[in-house]
Amino acid sequence: MATLTRFYIVFILVTGFFSCKSKQPVVYTAPDDNMEEELLDTLVISDVAAAMDSLPKEYRASATLAYDIIHTRLDLKFDWQKQHVIGKASLTVAPYFKPVKEVSLDAIGFIIHEVKDASSGKILTYTYDNQKLKIELSSTLKGKETAVLDINYTARPNENVTGGSEAITSDKGLFFIDPLDQDPDVPSQIWTQGETENNSRWFPTFDKPNERFSQEIILTVDKKYATLSNGRLISSTVNGDGSRTDHWKQDRPHAPYLAMIAVGDYHVQQGNWKGLPLSYYVEKPYAPYAEKIFDHTPEMLEFFSNKLNYPYPWDKYGQIIVRDFVSGAMENTGAVVFGDFVQKTERELIDDHNDNIVAHEMMHHWFGDLVTCESWSNLTLNEGFANYAEYLWNEHKYGRDMADYHRLEELNGYMTQVYTGGARSLIDYHYEDKEQMFDAHSYNKGGLVLHMLRAYLGDEAFFAALSKYLKDNEGTSVETDELRMAFEDTTGEDLNWFFDQWFHSVGHPLLEVTYTYNPDGKVLLIEVDQSKTPTGFHRPFILPVEVAVFYGDGSVTYHPATIDEEKERILIEDLKADPVSFILDGRNDILALINENKTPEQYKAQFRLSPNVADKITAFTSTGESNADLIDLALADKFYAIRVMGISAITDSLATGYIGTLKEMAIKDPHSSVRGTALSVLLRQEGFDPLPLCKQILDTEKAYPVLQLALEAVGSADPIAVRSLMKKYAADDSDYLAGTFAGLIEDESPETLDYLESKARKVNINYMFDFFTNYGTYLNSKSLPTLQRSAEFLKSIGGSANGNVYRKYLAVSTLIKIAEDLRSRQESTGDGNAGELAGSVSRMIADIVKNESDPMLRERYGDIK
Repeated sequence: MATLTRFYIVFILVTGFFSCKSKQPVVYTAPDDNMEEELLDTLVISDVAAAMDSLPKEYRASATLAYDIIHTRLDLKFDWQKQHVIGKASLTVAPYFKPVKEVSLDAIGFIIHEVKDASSGKILTYTYDNQKLKIELSSTLKGKETAVLDINYTARPNENVTGGSEAITSDKGLFFIDPLDQDPDVPSQIWTQGETENNSRWFPTFDKPNERFSQEIILTVDKKYATLSNGRLISSTVNGDGSRTDHWKQDRPHAPYLAMIAVGDYHVQQGNWKGLPLSYYVEKPYAPYAEKIFDHTPEMLEFFSNKLNYPYPWDKYGQIIVRDFVSGAMENTGAVVFGDFVQKTERELIDDHNDNIVAHEMMHHWFGDLVTCESWSNLTLNEGFANYAEYLWNEHKYGRDMADYHRLEELNGYMTQVYTGGARSLIDYHYEDKEQMFDAHSYNKGGLVLHMLRAYLGDEAFFAALSKYLKDNEGTSVETDELRMAFEDTTGEDLNWFFDQWFHSVGHPLLEVTYTYNPDGKVLLIEVDQSKTPTGFHRPFILPVEVAVFYGDGSVTYHPATIDEEKERILIEDLKADPVSFILDGRNDILALINENKTPEQYKAQFRLSPNVADKITAFTSTGESNADLIDLALADKFYAIRVMGISAITDSLATGYIGTLKEMAIKDPHSSVRGTALSVLLRQEGFDPLPLCKQILDTEKAYPVLQLALEAVGSADPIAVRSLMKKYAADDSDYLAGTFAGLIEDESPETLDYLESKARKVNINYMFDFFTNYGTYLNSKSLPTLQRSAEFLKSIGGSANGNVYRKYLAVSTLIKIAEDLRSRQESTGDGNAGELAGSVSRMIADIVKNESDPMLRERYGDIK
């Protein structure tokens, strides 16, 4: 008998940042054993119950609204030298309910020059403590009376940094990128990141998610730059001094954290969907791929508008890519910001599209922008829906297999966090820090819970309730009761049981499932035990399921049942024949860990007969080495991940019989992951000559991951060929192969050093860790002139005042390795010149550390002197 914990699938690896919106790219290797973990702040192992017990008990209330900001008008200019914002804010305010005499605004780190009443011109009295601007109004406002407050100020976001979080690595709010245009490989940009409450670092506001205002933002910039903000561009005026003033206006109110600006030298691709302006902002070298980077945007707008029975509610849809973004992406209303990891060439986009993150951010324009969580405790009302949008889009565009595979990744991400970092309730009114809400609960679990609710109610009721929720609550902030009531009003059913256990309680069930079949009476007994669910988790869960029973003729029957006791017995009688396998959660909807007492033969039948990709993965992985008779079926499966799984199961002892099949798959399979996996298996076979196949792949393959494997094989067998191949790809519009060449090249020619330095300066964060790892290895034991040149170059990166923090850290780490190599060389050979250069490099490192101002880097550098 085999026992398997379903869904906690080892081979599905999910590495993630939880951000304002979406996950950052996966980073595969780091320059030393601990660097990636340090930089990405990965979760630490901890006891689930202990982690739960450590949660603080302070209640996190929604912000109290004494007044309302009706409209925000900002007129902004920028001091690029000082990295300051010179602003005039005109805020139209009114009492929320009670009369108001004073307005308290969030305004962090400003210089306040003047505050006055716009209608009378009267200078107003105020107090300011560098955090709160408290303004005494000229008269008490009552009822619907309004006042317009004009505030002249200078914002200094760089001078008031306090930190960041795993999700959002800096809370500056507004960022200057290479403001003095000192780095030829880095574009000068300004962009903002408001979530959670950081827009008050560049304009005065009431920086809470339950506030809403309409807005105008007027930006004066060098005329060479494009701008983007919320709303429509209503005017653009070139001024006599070489600047240009752009006026953006959004009439529909939204929350303060959704306001944004971006400035930079962009290619702007314009589009249209049913009269709605679309815009795609990319760096100019990526102009040919602009629409492909944000592929399917018009189709997604159509799909979600129809699915929700609520047309896209805003006045445009813009998408922009920025450098060194502090999160994954951000759903600023009608002006979505993405990190530059989505900026890919056509070849990089092969089987690695941006659909998930684009769909995620788009869905926020209904769930988050139109209807906003009342407090960060209710964040899943924004993020859970956005995560589930990824499933919905995959299901629509690529089919159920792709959607369910994505669900497995989401489930694995949630389970990983729970069993390494602890569990909490989905709605959490007792968080320690609001930034902690951006995790695999608000995101992954939120989407998984919505999927269960959809499965329980059915599509018609589920989407009708979502449409009602949006229409009833448009333009407001909400908590979970509004969502529950929309579903109850639609279906007529009390759903407190569902919301209590999944939204307001901790954890998920652990189910021990025992199947017993009586062939005489054709009766299947299923015993379900929840008693091993971890202490502190809700128990027992009420779980509606559809049991799947599979028969030898290939047919399947489904049998509804409800588990509502800690120990439940389900009896299915009068089966039409003897079953060959069975699955408690036959539709794969339940968020649970399920241990089952199936035999290998029952799992094999499950693999052959179940239409669900999760069932196939569970069955295949549960049979271990006895799954050889499933490999042919897996290789022929219509879904690429199953084919990958089948190839990966081909052991060296079986490989001889699959050489021809693998060669064909390495060339012809429609998915690059399959082609790459087939090539990987071939490359490890003794006696197999890879050069003819790999050279063919280098001539015909378009996808970089497969090219990389072939290149490594050819380079290892024929080092002379590496330089010619490097020249072939030197002008490539992608950095994907840069780390590969850094790991293969050996010579110290000026051309090679130029190539490596060029890549080190501008390599995309997707490939940065891999590149610097191999760059550091390349430099090991090189000549002193090469090390002198390389050290000076790395110092220029590590000591840059405005460079990417990861690139700077990696440059310093590489310098440390150079110094260590030189000291070792001096000790082993007595080479005084090596020792002298080691001292010089050490002084470079000390200077960089001494002058570093970024708090995260200062912490990482620790005791380096």
